Amino acid sequence: MANKDNSERIERYLREQMTPEENEAFLNDLRNNKELREEAQMMALLIKDMKEEQSKQDEVIKQKILTSKGKSTAMTIRLVKWIGSIAAMFILLFGANQWYTSYKIDKVYNAYYTPYDASLARGGDDEAIKQELAELYNKVGTEKNVTSVITRLQTIYDGIQSANDDYADYTYYENDIAWYLALAYIKDHNLDKAEELLKPLANNGDEEAIKLLHAILSLEE
Repeated sequence: MANKDNSERIERYLREQMTPEENEAFLNDLRNNKELREEAQMMALLIKDMKEEQSKQDEVIKQKILTSKGKSTAMTIRLVKWIGSIAAMFILLFGANQWYTSYKIDKVYNAYYTPYDASLARGGDDEAIKQELAELYNKVGTEKNVTSVITRLQTIYDGIQSANDDYADYTYYENDIAWYLALAYIKDHNLDKAEELLKPLANNGDEEAIKLLHAILSLEE
């Protein structure tokens, strides 16, 4: 709940909706709370970038309208301002919130992902499987688009769950597969799928899975 309260306070401050007392309290917290300060700086930079982009779009719209027939200059200016104000409000209310949600999801992912150490692998003796899984796990961290990694890990995981003989030798690594597949889904911002994978691990007492599951659920509050 603290993160949600922080985001609401930051938005109210940036939109100048605070009372003098609230404003003073917020600035005091800003000086003493590093996390709040970092979030406020990121939000301010985002709004600045969006306003700059909106100014560019306003100019494009203005030029298009000016070149059309039957539009007076005064009417054009009013129309551009009207379109611009609506777009700016939409960006501020929805764009900033969407960006901030993505920022928090990425923060959770970065807190829990660690490169896989193949030397610590336990289970079967098939070195090819160990190598394949190690490469997939590390691609979760190194590749920006993890769609192909998710597809392969999900196929393996489903094969294990359905007791498919083709994936029998992967069963030794079921927990690691579930963990890194969940992280891949978080990186892809698919929290529902990540939850599905983490719940069985958490129910079996995996402390890291329990912590990560709680972190995900806190994002949805």
